[in-house]
Order: sequence, then C-alpha cells, then structure tokens
Amino acid sequence: MHSAINAAQLLKVFQTAQQRAQQYQRPVVAVTAFATPTLDPFALYETHRQGFFWCAHSPHLMLFGLGSAWQIEVTGPQRMAEVDRQWSALCADAVIDGPHSPLLMGGMRFDTQQPGAPHWAAFADASFHLAHWLASEDRHGRWLRCQRVVGPDSDPLALVQASLADYARLLDTPRSAVATPSVIERTALPAVEWQAKVDNALHAIHHDDLSKVVLARHIEYQLDSALDSGAVMRRLLERRSQSHLFALHRGSACFMGATPERLLSCQAGQLTTHALAGTARRGCSAEEDQALGDGLAAAAKEQHEHQLVVHSIVEGLDGLVSELHAQPRPQLLKLPTVQHLSTPISARLKDGCSLLDGAQALHPTPAVAGLPKASALSFIRCQEGFDRGWYAAPVGWLDAQGNGDFLVALRSALLTAHHCHLFAGCGIVAGSCPADEYEETQIKLANMEQALFAP
Repeated sequence: MHSAINAAQLLKVFQTAQQRAQQYQRPVVAVTAFATPTLDPFALYETHRQGFFWCAHSPHLMLFGLGSAWQIEVTGPQRMAEVDRQWSALCADAVIDGPHSPLLMGGMRFDTQQPGAPHWAAFADASFHLAHWLASEDRHGRWLRCQRVVGPDSDPLALVQASLADYARLLDTPRSAVATPSVIERTALPAVEWQAKVDNALHAIHHDDLSKVVLARHIEYQLDSALDSGAVMRRLLERRSQSHLFALHRGSACFMGATPERLLSCQAGQLTTHALAGTARRGCSAEEDQALGDGLAAAAKEQHEHQLVVHSIVEGLDGLVSELHAQPRPQLLKLPTVQHLSTPISARLKDGCSLLDGAQALHPTPAVAGLPKASALSFIRCQEGFDRGWYAAPVGWLDAQGNGDFLVALRSALLTAHHCHLFAGCGIVAGSCPADEYEETQIKLANMEQALFAP
C-alpha cells in the first residue's frame, strides 16, 4: 500500500462527516487529499481506460478520476441550473482535509430537443460524477483525493475499508495493450450531398433567416475489435499543440477529443474564455504557414465570422459579469492541422452568479451553432441529419468553491464496442464556398483520425 495513504486519517474524516450528516440529517461530502509525487494521472488513465481524463493548459491541469462516489443525471433545458443546485447543496457542509476541495466531472448533450441516437444512449442530457479516487497534476505538484458521500447511517470503518480496496485497484498492474483494430466499413455522407446542405444554409442566409449556421459531419467506422482509448489518448497527448484533451467513459462507451476551444473557466470568481472562429490549414513550411495565417487574419469573411462570435459572447455574459474585457484584435491559434482566429475574453462574476450560469448563457456559441441562435438550432435539427450527442457541447469540471473549467467538445470521437463515430463542423456565412467548407472538415477530422488509426 502506498505510504502516502493514511487509513487513520481517512477514518477520522469519515467519522467527522458522519457526525455532520447525523446533525443535518442529510448526506455530506468528505474529501481527503494526499501528496503523491510519483503518481502520474495519465499513466493511470492509460492503464484503466475508464472514468474521466482531462489535460488542459493555461493553466496546466491533468486529472484522472476513477469510480463514482456520487452522480447526477438530469434532463431538459434547465439541466445546468439543476446540476448547480444539487452540487451546491451537497457541498454546503463538506468536510475537507487538505488543500483540495471536492471536484465534480462530466458533460452534457449539445441539444436536448434533438432525438437521441442509440450510440449516444449511455450519455444523458447532463451527467456528472464525483470520482471515488481523483489524481491531479498542476504547477503545485501531484495529489490524490479520496472523495466519498457520507450519510447519517454510514459506517465510517466500512467506508475506509471499501476506499482502500478501490485504491488497491487503482494501482493494479497495467492491462495488456490492445491491438489496433481494422476498419470493416466507413460510412459518411457523400461530399456532394453534404455540400448541398451548405448550399441550403447559404440560401437561408441570403434570405435573412440566418447570419451564420454551423454544419457538422458524422463519420462512422465499423471495426473488427474495440479501440484502445489509452493508446489513442497517448497519441493525442504527444501531438496536442494548443489543444485541451478529454475522455469521458460511460459503461463500455468513451467520448474523447482534442479540442482547441474553451467555453468558460472560473478561478476565484475570474472568468476566462475566448472567441474561436475563422480557420485556415497549416502550411508545409514556415513561410507558407505564415502566409496562410496572414491571409486568415486579413480575410473579410473570416473576420466577419469571428466578430459574430466575439459579440455573442460579450452579449451572453452581460448581466452575469463585471469588468469584461475582450482583446481588440484576434490572434492566431495554431494546431497540428489547422489555425484559427482567437480573441481572449475575461470578466469577473457578479455575486450570486456561478460558472454554470455563464455556461448556460453561452452554450451553444455561434462557433458551434450559429446566429440567431434559435434559427440556427432549428436549421441544424432539420438539415444536419444526425444526433450530435455530446459533440460540440460543454464538458468539464467544477469544485466546491465555484471554480471550474468547461471545454467545447470539438475534434472528438465516440468509441463504442465495435464502432467509432467522428465529428467535425464549420461555420457557414455569406461568401462561404461549399467545396472549401468540406475541405475544412476534412482537415479538422485528420488529427483525430491519425490518433485513432495510427499503425
């Protein structure tokens, strides 16, 4: 047993939580944090290929959560408010031993009104888990949290024994590697048919029904065996550039990706986000790459699409924040296969407002839906032709202090037993060329396809 894990310390925390639960006659969350400098969150994920994995930058944070000590699954348009309410109630009298508070991890569907496809059945409208054991790595080092929900009738000693047994499983010998599967069949809408959908979008834009709409593509692979999500994540990690990585497991299914887009993060009441819209491919040489970036920054169509997103984010946060600041000019965000225009935005949450309030206000952004939002969503439901599930929706974490971070789940894939579903989209505005937009989705799909099917 790892020397950092102290059974007596766990028992004391669980006893305190049980006394508090008896006093209030409701469950209390308890968390104990241990310094574990040799425990690598990614190595644990690669071994278990379960739970929740997260690797974000600015600031650097890596998380791996295994087991579920508590979960919430809610449906409907008020799902974020309900998650906020239940999580806040659970954390109101938390027993916290050490420098880290309880941390909840999960995500939600892009559109609760879209009929659900069978391959997304394991992923609810909103689903969040409190991991039993949570490994983390940031600039302060590596830590391991034991997180439990303790009720009035809980047996603290039994909780300790169960937690130590799960800890032993956390450190289990790595499983054997899984061979890369072969593709039996690839199913995708033909290019000409998808480009016809872009033509339909341009027609709607021309007739003033829309100013922008985001159309995505869905590619399905039938495989002869299951993909190894740990190996896929390693390849994404090795070439992640400016992307944030995530993997969420529900049963035998895994939703994972390497997204460039942060929806919203909060640290001590300070919100940060960025507008991300406008895309060009990367160049084969430094000179070509620079020329493509300069062309992107100068293109009127791309600037127009980008400013729509900036304006929408600023407008969406109005009323929830103060001291809002958006950089006056976009910068280039360079990824392995594409580069984007990006405008950093910061603000301060007003008293009584939360990170999930901000996420509710912003999702879906014009970068993943369009403008006006209601018209764009209606167009997507009628024209796109598939269930996005959790693609292009918020995934992330929040803690008991109101801190958290949510990404927009782009450049992503859903892995099931013998299938893999890939997703990528692009924004259609006046002046868009259907063939160019199709090529943009091909470039966006390339990074994930290379990670999934590398030899």
